[in-house]
Amino acid sequence: MSIESGALTADQRTELLNHEVGRFALEGWTVSTVAGNQAVLQRKKRIGFWGNLFLTFVTWGLWMIVVLLRILNRRIESLILTVDHAGRVTREFSHPPGTLLTIKMWAPSGSNRRPKD
Repeated sequence: MSIESGALTADQRTELLNHEVGRFALEGWTVSTVAGNQAVLQRKKRIGFWGNLFLTFVTWGLWMIVVLLRILNRRIESLILTVDHAGRVTREFSHPPGTLLTIKMWAPSGSNRRPKD
């Protein structure tokens, strides 16, 4: 495959992957590994503030025990970013049961790379 047929060079795919990793890093994800055209990102699952605050007041503070247990045992969310030869970025989110949800986001169309719907 040549560049004219839509394939990106390794440097272009790396640049595209670094851009996506940077976007997720701004959202609180940490980079676990980066190898070739794939990156693994992780973050701790968030705990809802307002609902827990309401339940803490309603139960006269007893709900705080549950909140503390949730804080100590937070699950880790994982995200796998992959860039193929055409420049399509694939995101795989892992969910607690261990299943992966795959979302194909977009492919470049020349120099102006924008998401396609």
